[in-house]
Amino acid sequence: MKELRRLIPVFLVVIIFGTHSVLAAPNITSASPRGIPAGATTEVSLAGASLTSPLKVWTSFPADVEVLATPEGVDDATHAKLRVTLADSVEVGVGAISVANATGVSQLYIVVVDDAPVITEPSPNNALADAALITLPAAVQAASSGAAADFFKFEARAGQVVSVDVLASRVNSTMDPVVRLLAADGTELAYADDSEGLGADARVQTKIPADGQYAVEVQDSKYAGNLPYYIRIGEFPLATTTLPAAIQVGGEREVNFTGSGVEAISDKVVLAATSAGGDVHAGARAEQGQMSGFARALASSHPQAVEVEPNNEIAQATGAVFPGGASGVFQQAGDKDYFKFSATKGQRLRFSGHSLKLGSPAVVNFRVLKLDGSQLAAAPINPENEYAVAWSVPEDGEYLLETSELLQRGGEAYAYVVEVAAGNTFTLTLKNDKATRNRFLVDEGKGGFQFPITVLRDGYVGPITIKSRTEIPGATWHNNVIAKDGKEITVLLEFSEETKAGDFVNLEIVGEAEIDGQTVQVPLTSRDWTRTQFAPITYPYAFLQGVVQYTTVPAIEEFFEPKFEPEAVYVARGETTATLKMSTASKHKDFKGTLARMFEDVPEGITVADKADKGVHTITVTVPADLAEEKAFTVKAYAEHAGHLQFVKRSVPIKVVDPLTVTIKLEAAIAAGASQKAIVSVVRGPGSAAEPVTLTLAGLPDKVTVPAELTIAADKTELEVEIAAAADAAVAKTDGITVTAKSKYAGKDVSAVSAAITVEVKAAE
Repeated sequence: MKELRRLIPVFLVVIIFGTHSVLAAPNITSASPRGIPAGATTEVSLAGASLTSPLKVWTSFPADVEVLATPEGVDDATHAKLRVTLADSVEVGVGAISVANATGVSQLYIVVVDDAPVITEPSPNNALADAALITLPAAVQAASSGAAADFFKFEARAGQVVSVDVLASRVNSTMDPVVRLLAADGTELAYADDSEGLGADARVQTKIPADGQYAVEVQDSKYAGNLPYYIRIGEFPLATTTLPAAIQVGGEREVNFTGSGVEAISDKVVLAATSAGGDVHAGARAEQGQMSGFARALASSHPQAVEVEPNNEIAQATGAVFPGGASGVFQQAGDKDYFKFSATKGQRLRFSGHSLKLGSPAVVNFRVLKLDGSQLAAAPINPENEYAVAWSVPEDGEYLLETSELLQRGGEAYAYVVEVAAGNTFTLTLKNDKATRNRFLVDEGKGGFQFPITVLRDGYVGPITIKSRTEIPGATWHNNVIAKDGKEITVLLEFSEETKAGDFVNLEIVGEAEIDGQTVQVPLTSRDWTRTQFAPITYPYAFLQGVVQYTTVPAIEEFFEPKFEPEAVYVARGETTATLKMSTASKHKDFKGTLARMFEDVPEGITVADKADKGVHTITVTVPADLAEEKAFTVKAYAEHAGHLQFVKRSVPIKVVDPLTVTIKLEAAIAAGASQKAIVSVVRGPGSAAEPVTLTLAGLPDKVTVPAELTIAADKTELEVEIAAAADAAVAKTDGITVTAKSKYAGKDVSAVSAAITVEVKAAE
């Protein structure tokens, strides 16, 4: 995604072992100053909750950050202080900061990289007559005053062009600002509410008519109070985008700007993009200016063309190379731009328009045409108002891309870029679900986390491997391959004993696939889900997209374990399948969850499968019919509690057992006309509930009998059997007498035959 990220060195975090209460993750409610200057070192004070030291810090822009000690007497949990150093090369614009400690990772908090002096809101400032005077240029961190307006009074000279830019929704505030630029007597010089391309935000620009004092009035349109906003006042262009509105990664590009007042920019601006799909920030500063307007561009993998005016007729089309980009500005109402390109038969080109997400008010509409102007493809309208279409080239030759503003509007801010890619692709998105999380705690040596991803396929139907561009030593990915035609997956990341406490990591998740003979990586996005977290921001910035962060902390005690019934897999000899039940046993009073599982180290020739029902897993093991020696497999179970996901490994033996064995003992001969007791014993195999056993004796000599019904009860293992010889029974020894035992094991009928014994009938005494 994205711009360079920096993580600061930190000390090892500490938590209380054995305590599993849910501790709130850090939360940043304010940063002062919210504007951080490039090329300087600034002390930034954070306020919020659970900011307990030691803290670790991440920024969406290159920064060196030092966490300072909390001043004596200041609540360590609600305040933190940072020393932030930015290089001169860091471009101005909106960025984000987050922190982590032993309780978790904070939300991303929007800050501003600025080149104007940042001041606190002056006081008083709720009446024009007595508003405090500020010096321009200035950026003010302020808050709405309900039914009262805020006034920012300043001195200006005749002919000076003053710009005012109020950032509210752009810094994730629900404030809906209305802004007026006033003369000292209250005469209105300029007014704005919901400026085009800025959502609820507003900005104005006007030329000062005479030397004197002037004021900016800001008020929330709903008269809400204490809503934060950030206002910039001074001489700067109200820039929209760079031109081209996309910058190719891997090189530098000299750019111009679109927007109001950009004609005053004479210095050449050269930009470089680092990661395709991310934002490129640029400061638009007029010659001799002291502050810059905020402009943005898209980082692209492809070369970029810029319209050369005039190009509003087919014969005047600007040349472009696709795959690539085509940028332009709809300078006036009804403007159309044409770009000519060459394409090859069978080539699949995907056109996507970008304007609103870059801050432009334009809704770029486009068509693919033949050179005679006849239409071949048109981008369908969609709710996002940023259109896309895929088109297969019918013949080798030259074609046209026609662009226009959907509502036929125009102006110096109506910039756009149409990006054109070739071949098939897919989109990865963090699942838009209220249960989806993107910030995690990882236990040292045994932790992990999981997150859900959805796939939107555009021509590519093959497998996709989820991975991270960020190196994660000692981590193992599970369930990270989306199968052919797959649309959804929950990725599981497991950390090993190599994982030590004290890291704060921002992963750059991508999906990798082989498409048309090339290895392609597509970054994870999260537009819809991110909007639920940053509702005021209509088009979430690239640095908010697809963010997955974790911090590593000392491990808490195990809070669960798998419980097996029976304790091993007992396969009845002669059978090929057996089952056991696995449930979740809590090791902590507050853990009420259930485990998920995976099977590992399964011996060759053996399969293991399970089916879960209300938290109980029925595991079925299939073995070869000739299995003789004991085997084993591993159950790796995982569960989450108090923000910690832990893995527990248990080895499960596979034992081949005789489900039933039987023996019979007869110690003495039987006198004719008398009886003798024999002892029949059974051994039931482990792994099944005991069932009654029925006995049948075979091979007894003539006139030697036993009772008709012989049963060993389920709770018994032996039975005394009375063997009787009739008075006229023949005196003899008879070999080969056996007993057959029948019962049930694991729901199936089983039987066993004893070793043969000899029964001797002797003469009556």
